[in-house]
Amino acid sequence: MVGESKDAGRALPLAGLTVLDFTRAVAGPYCTMLLGDMGARVIKVEEAGRGDETRAWGPPFAMDAQERPWSTYFVSMNRNKESVELDLKSDEGRAAAQALAGRAGVVMENFRPGVAARLGIGYDELRASNEALVYCSVSGFGQTGPWRDRPGYDLVVQALSGFMHTSAAPGGDPVKASFPVADIVTGLFASQAILAALYERERTGRGRRIEVSLLDCMLAAMAPQTAAFLMTGEEPPQAGTAQPNIVPYQAFRCRDGHIVAGAANQRQWERLCAALERPGWLRDARFATNPLRNQHRAELVGEIEAALSGCDCAGVLDALARHGIPCAPVSTVSAILEDIEEQGGRVATFGDAAFTATTMANPVRLSGSAFRYRRPPLLGEHTRSILDSLKDGSDGF
Repeated sequence: MVGESKDAGRALPLAGLTVLDFTRAVAGPYCTMLLGDMGARVIKVEEAGRGDETRAWGPPFAMDAQERPWSTYFVSMNRNKESVELDLKSDEGRAAAQALAGRAGVVMENFRPGVAARLGIGYDELRASNEALVYCSVSGFGQTGPWRDRPGYDLVVQALSGFMHTSAAPGGDPVKASFPVADIVTGLFASQAILAALYERERTGRGRRIEVSLLDCMLAAMAPQTAAFLMTGEEPPQAGTAQPNIVPYQAFRCRDGHIVAGAANQRQWERLCAALERPGWLRDARFATNPLRNQHRAELVGEIEAALSGCDCAGVLDALARHGIPCAPVSTVSAILEDIEEQGGRVATFGDAAFTATTMANPVRLSGSAFRYRRPPLLGEHTRSILDSLKDGSDGF
């Protein structure tokens, strides 16, 4: 569990900022959760009676004190938030959303392009009464163009971007990442843009409109593959666990399991040969440089696999580590989480008498401040208190 540091007396960097969050699923909620971790107040606007669909994504579910199921997926994206149920198709719901936006510093939405404007909560509508507003729109394929109305889901973008193709073993079936990588990188890009806009607003007093799409962000994150094609015209290969530019740098099978190891430079290559007791590889002209090793990838990988086939993972890893070679076992999630907890790792347990959650803590460390976490909200848990504060004009919404 993450504890507070001794000098944790300073407010978190985004204390005093209110974020009005119209997003659901993953990319937007992940972004606003990060802002909430940094001290922002995040008000999550959810569809009346339904809420964010990730509330139903499971199993697994964790049960609270009243035997209500909480999707662990939802919990992982929605700590440090309050929930308001609004019917944005009603006059009353739209008016409440507009009033909340008038008091917010940041608004984030991931409706289909054009829907927010039709609901009266688009950028132009809200900026008219709040020039300092930072407004971020998340979509699958952008706000304009022929693909704008396509459903934007992580699975679709992993496939369309080339990620699933290049992640496959040579000649193998497409491979999907086990977590929503397109959504997560989009949330990270969005949070970076929002923070930049907030910094600029401190100088100018004016906000910004920000647009991010899952496809753009995924292709940007695939920088080595996309740059390779754009500059050479060559199709990036299916690489599996291998790295298409460095040899060796991949997973290898030992007698009792798999490890990963790599030689990212010539010094590491020389040390790897020593660790595996194969000095002959250093004299082999085919393996003299990284470009040559890449040219003769199949032969070298075959020789490494033959050298490791009769060895236990533990022994190989010990030898590699003693020679300073990047290496690790191919672990399970449970194994690595047990390891980092033993080392006082970055796991956070938080909640109240109703429900206690445990997630990975925010990985950032801030001098002088400690992150504080609150459990995710029940659907509509804060609707009454927030709407009442709008009526009485208080700042407690």
